[in-house]
Amino acid sequence: MMEAMHLSARRFAFLICWLGAAAGPVSAQNRQPDDIEHIREELGVNDFTAPSIEIVLRELNGLKPVPFDKIWRDLPDATPQDRPRLALEMGAIIADGFLAVAAEKQSRIEPVGRVLLKYARGLGVAEHVNNHTRSILEKAARQQWPQIKLELIHTQAEVEAAMLGLKDEEIAHLIALGGWLRGLEMTSGVVVENYTPERAVRLVQPELLDYFIDRVSTLNPTLKDSPLGQVMEKDLKEVKRIISKPPDTPISEADAKRIRDLAREMNRMIANGGE
Repeated sequence: MMEAMHLSARRFAFLICWLGAAAGPVSAQNRQPDDIEHIREELGVNDFTAPSIEIVLRELNGLKPVPFDKIWRDLPDATPQDRPRLALEMGAIIADGFLAVAAEKQSRIEPVGRVLLKYARGLGVAEHVNNHTRSILEKAARQQWPQIKLELIHTQAEVEAAMLGLKDEEIAHLIALGGWLRGLEMTSGVVVENYTPERAVRLVQPELLDYFIDRVSTLNPTLKDSPLGQVMEKDLKEVKRIISKPPDTPISEADAKRIRDLAREMNRMIANGGE
């Protein structure tokens, strides 16, 4: 898997060509979803190496109606000063954007767009996000929800491409992890609000969970050995233990609450500076 994380010469050449095109008149915001997935695959970033936040949040569509006010959170005011936590929070903000779209909450879209742009500046990739945030605000004014969803997908793809261009694969993976952790908090919270064994099945995502456990285990030592890194590793393994049930054994309501609490703890530490 580590080899898959490094760009081949062909992929790197593709990346340079694509970034050049994205900077010109034809932006990635005009591409169709299949094009974005093709780009992610060519860059060595796919649903197995850095899952699209849109994909990991598809479960929300099967859990409607979503109790928006109970799972929405206040967006952070301060911008994280360290890049890893900034990447984790950016992923979480993209997930918040998908939640606002799923609930068609127009008033929440503008704050998401502003924070995304602020975080992109912190990562040094604002030029790759600026057009998307502008488009998000314009489409929110027209309540064009499917188009806003596409802009959020494109935002993640653009930032991933920029990070890979800088040979900073870890940041691309942390964005995906941050989005998944926020998504786990959302979906488990929705399940807890209206528990049934059938709804709880949506919390069982063993392949994604195994991937993120592996990613956390291979973080750079500074982050891995930090309080945040240690809590993420511990809590992800606990979620893994909870969902590792024998066949035909449902996730109980108590299990769903425990998963929600673990996700909340990880997201709280990310938002509060790892403390």
